[in-house]
Order: sequence, then C-alpha cells, then structure tokens
Amino acid sequence: MRRRFLLLHNPVAGLRRHRLVRRVVRELEERGAEVVMLRLWGLSQHLSQEALERIVKFDRFDALIAAGGDGTIRALAKALGPNASVPIGVIPAGTGNVLARELPLPSRPHEVAEMLLNGPETEIPGALAGEEPFFLMAGVGFDGEIIAGLDLELKRRIGKAAYVWPTLKALFTRPKPFCVLIDGVPFAASWIVGAKARRYAGGFTIAHDIAIGDARLIAVLFGATTRRGRLLEMIALGLGLHPRLKSVRTLACQRIEVPDKGLPVQIDGDDDGLTPIAIGIGGGNLRMIVASR
Repeated sequence: MRRRFLLLHNPVAGLRRHRLVRRVVRELEERGAEVVMLRLWGLSQHLSQEALERIVKFDRFDALIAAGGDGTIRALAKALGPNASVPIGVIPAGTGNVLARELPLPSRPHEVAEMLLNGPETEIPGALAGEEPFFLMAGVGFDGEIIAGLDLELKRRIGKAAYVWPTLKALFTRPKPFCVLIDGVPFAASWIVGAKARRYAGGFTIAHDIAIGDARLIAVLFGATTRRGRLLEMIALGLGLHPRLKSVRTLACQRIEVPDKGLPVQIDGDDDGLTPIAIGIGGGNLRMIVASR
C-alpha cells in the first residue's frame, strides 16, 4: 500500500473540483496516508525535472498525484521525465479529463483514494510534438485556433462554457488547406489531429482504431474548405460519424509533419505555439496508477 503522496494541484484546471480534491485527500488521510499538497499555477513553468526528482527522493514519496486535467498530467509527466522513480496518480479535476475517461479512472472520492493507495501501475507510450511530450492528441489548425483563443481565467471560472466563443470564432473563419506529410507521404488538409487515444475533447470519439496503450498514431485529416463544410465535419465528429465523410481521412502512422509556417498547434488541450512541427511516437512512457479491474 502506498502511504506518502505529493499532490500537485493546478487551480486553473477546471471550475469544479476543489471539493473533489479535498474529499479525496480526506479519504486518504482517514486511511492512514500522508498527503503533501503543492499548488502550482503552471507546472511546466515552475517545476523542473531535476527539482521534482530531488523533492521525491528527499521526502521518499510513494507516488505523485496530479489533481487537474489532461494538461496538468502532461506537464507533470514532462517535469518528472521518462524514467520516473515513482508513478503518477490522477484526481480527475479538469475540464475535459480525456485521459481519465480513456483508461477509465474512477471519479468518486472513495474509489479514487482506493486506486491511489492500492491500484496497479501501467505504462502509457508517449508521443512528441516537436520536443513536447503528449499522451492523447496533437492538433494543427481548427482546434489549435480554439485553444489559442481560449481565456484561461474565464475557463477557471466557468469551465467548458469558456470554449464557446473561440469555437464560434474558429467556425466563422474560412478553412485554408495546408500540406501534411504522413510517414513522408504528402496530403492536403485544413485541420489535422494526431490521436493517441480514442476520445477527444471530453466525450467525442475521434479515432475508432486505437487504444491508449498503442505505440502508434492515428492521423485524422479534415479537408473542409468552406465554413459550411467545417460545420458539417464538426457535427459528424459530435455524432461519431466523421469517418463517413468524403472530406475526412484516417490513417495509422508513426509520424506527422506540417512544414507550413504559422498554423496554431495544441497538444493535450494546451496551446503549443505555431507550425512547422513534427509529431511522432517517442519521448518515453507515462507510468500511471490505474483502477483494479
């Protein structure tokens, strides 16, 4: 049984769940565990891999807990590095919680506490967007525009509703095709997602032929060139019917390259700047605590 935890809490990671975090901590402490909480507003800016390893080794923690969303998990995994000495557990306290849905992880406080104390460990193969690790998805184009236009303070206060305006703004922008190389083969797309998991943006299924533990990518190429076409793609994505559209292609691959400059990029729901970018398998595994089957 794990007894000592370092909990890293991102207060920006979602409106809801400061109460969930407190209840999980209380459950852990009532069962004899010790929890040290560290609140950070930007894990990747505040915590280096070397500093985090020193904290873990000096205080002999059994596990790290990421209390937040997918971006919090990714930032913590990046800070910890690919050869982590301790596993990461998750309190799903973010806006989308795609990774928690994908595994799946529990959300009730007593079940989360039981998982953190006694759950088995698994390793999730990572991928790289440039030099940045990710574990769920990387997008170029439409979703990158949405994330780039997101007001993080508004997201903290109102949660998913903060995505409405940047989504509408992106929908009213005429899609522009760009060049994409899939394992070296050129294609045209106006939006591409490199998926490491089935789920996307919370509840949508974007890639039917992949599991979170697969060491590969599914490239989902959206080819709409009109606002109406992009709206149709979005509706089809919401219904899980986008693979039936002529403008959408899905390809299993190891590497995606976007050589064009100036296109917005998102990884695991966080802004990652602009293209050009190369996306591929690599960067080490995410060592995670999961629920017992």
